[in-house]
Amino acid sequence: MKRRGWTGFAVALAAVAWCAAAVAAPKRWVSFTVASANLSDNDTQAYGPVGIRMLQALDPDVIGIQEFNYKEGTSADLVKRMFPRGDREFCRERGGARLPNGVVSRFPVVAWGQWEDPYVKNRQLFWATVRLPGGKDLHVVSVHLVQNRANRRIPEADYLVERIRRQFPAKDYIVLCGDLNTGSRETGVMAVLGRIFDLQRVPADQKGNPDTNSVRTHPYDVVLPNRALAPYEVKTVVGGLGFPDGIVFDTRLWSRPPFPARKDDAGASLQHLPVMKTFRVPVD
Repeated sequence: MKRRGWTGFAVALAAVAWCAAAVAAPKRWVSFTVASANLSDNDTQAYGPVGIRMLQALDPDVIGIQEFNYKEGTSADLVKRMFPRGDREFCRERGGARLPNGVVSRFPVVAWGQWEDPYVKNRQLFWATVRLPGGKDLHVVSVHLVQNRANRRIPEADYLVERIRRQFPAKDYIVLCGDLNTGSRETGVMAVLGRIFDLQRVPADQKGNPDTNSVRTHPYDVVLPNRALAPYEVKTVVGGLGFPDGIVFDTRLWSRPPFPARKDDAGASLQHLPVMKTFRVPVD
């Protein structure tokens, strides 16, 4: 009798634990992709057919976009060309910067703004908050750090981290997208960004190359989740191939790139390649 009593008690405890787990478990999960794109034409520093095709092929849900100009029209025209189905909202840096940063999102943009960048004159630091399905917010920061004065990049990164900390709670989902102009991932800039963002999972192409400029020598471009978002990163799948830590999209490595990208697009008139990661977050 005693043994049966303890068995029944154990079963009851297990049932209670299962019920508690069922209550605590999220009702569903939401998956989304985030890309960083500095795909403007090398000559005009505005987007043309090549960059548009590559973004259409990746079809990201959210893009932190740099040099957000369109040589055949406005930024709104560019978004319509990139995503002709019309399922994207868009916002962009509004100031007088010649090379604006921005965010393009399949999900609603509920807030946005910019911070003056005291280290470079022709662009600002841009952020937008997008409302994910299920009601959670994702804060997307789109940046283009100073190119030709490396000594300014570390204080610029310090300034950026301070602005992010002031603007967003650390428990929120935050992702940094941009062209950092860093020669390697072992720089002081990355150490500064590592105060907020997770640096462990580095996107790469099919051959494991993480470099993102078109000649494949430097890891300029990043998609960096903060520590609240990083645990929810999952494998990125493009064209039937899986990329465990996200993809650096080089069309030259594909015998048949995802439509409508063309095999020679990555080596055409671009200085950079797009980077994309995938996340799967719980919805309570």
